[in-house]
Amino acid sequence: MNATRAFVAGIVATTLMSLIMVLLRALGVPLHIETRMAQLFGTNAWAVGFAVYVLCGGILALAYAAFFEWVLNQSGVGPGVLLGAVNTIAAGFVWAALTGPGKFWVNVGPAGVAALFLVHFVYGGIVGGLYRTRHTLTYS
Repeated sequence: MNATRAFVAGIVATTLMSLIMVLLRALGVPLHIETRMAQLFGTNAWAVGFAVYVLCGGILALAYAAFFEWVLNQSGVGPGVLLGAVNTIAAGFVWAALTGPGKFWVNVGPAGVAALFLVHFVYGGIVGGLYRTRHTLTYS
């Protein structure tokens, strides 16, 4: 597994997720994930939350890479979007345990639910597209 490549892919993907959420906020969808992450550390500083968010995205990409290497035996945009879909389901239930947007970001309305899926599909597609597996299956 190429951990460095996976981690960097996760940072790139999470940064793009954040940019999508900035655009969604401009369109009236109140998603402030970076601020929520900052509050976990006792501050409201967006930059702190963004840094934590990007770090978490880099670490999660290591799990994606492991799945690409040892389960799917391939990477790419398609496999990445597939993992993004699975990640969306997991994230939806994690958010249910936290205050804020609620399970599957339903407290934000239909746009929140759509945004949850959108950003995780984008994350998975980017990580899958940037990561390259070290081996491929050969059939004899």
